[in-house]
Amino acid sequence: MTIHSNDVQDEDVEYTWNESTMSQSLRRMQYAVRGEVVTKAESLRAEGRDIIFTNVGNPQAVGQKPITYYRQVLALCDLPNACGVDHPDIHKIFPSDVIARAKEYKAAMGPAGTGAYSHSQGILAFREHVAHFIEERDGHAAHPGNIFLTNGASTGINYILQALLSGKDDAVMIPIPQYPIYSALITLLGGRQVGYELDESMGWAVTKNELEKCLRNARQNGINVKAMAIINPGNPTGQVLDRKPLQAICRFCSDNGIVLLADEVYQRNIYHPNKKFHSAKNWRSK
Repeated sequence: MTIHSNDVQDEDVEYTWNESTMSQSLRRMQYAVRGEVVTKAESLRAEGRDIIFTNVGNPQAVGQKPITYYRQVLALCDLPNACGVDHPDIHKIFPSDVIARAKEYKAAMGPAGTGAYSHSQGILAFREHVAHFIEERDGHAAHPGNIFLTNGASTGINYILQALLSGKDDAVMIPIPQYPIYSALITLLGGRQVGYELDESMGWAVTKNELEKCLRNARQNGINVKAMAIINPGNPTGQVLDRKPLQAICRFCSDNGIVLLADEVYQRNIYHPNKKFHSAKNWRSK
């Protein structure tokens, strides 16, 4: 959609679509990683100041090199076969493992290739790969039919919250501090957020007492807590949930009929030598 405006702006004109008639949930929504602080930083940079932006995880913007393997596989998937996987000199251009993976992916996508719509949950072969990874990680069955591939984690969070929040008193428990997409989307969708505090003195852990207190206060105020989000490893805190607190969280959600949303996108980003990632699915299955 393209939005057009007149070259000459008349301050006295009241447009049909304005701050009063627009979605008020959108007006209230705040997405801190791209909010006032970032706007101020950009104006300072425009003045010539040297600014290091740490508001989003954007490693390539600060010098990290992209992983070549992913780009090579994607390139071969996009190229016509004659110019790519079937080219007579392809083994002189791309490594053998890249060629093999690209052929596997192209076969899974079929003749339409990368430009066509796929199954709404994502291509089955890719979901089978994801299911295999989860089974290997957790030691429990994972079913491709239960897996949805999305355009990044943010899109997945949006889908889930849209499906959960059906009324103005529906709420999601979210960690404080948190990655602000949760609070932003909850506000946009007309829901309520119930923050539970992470204890810095305990390595940013959460206690059962804190969860029960937050839930009790919410229910006393007529708020219907439908879900609880955990971010493990944490963003922005970086903490890694140990077995006992993770088990306590799973039990808390089960006992109170709360959907557990496990945000585990940083499961390989663990920098403490004595910490190990444990998935919520693994411990809930036990």
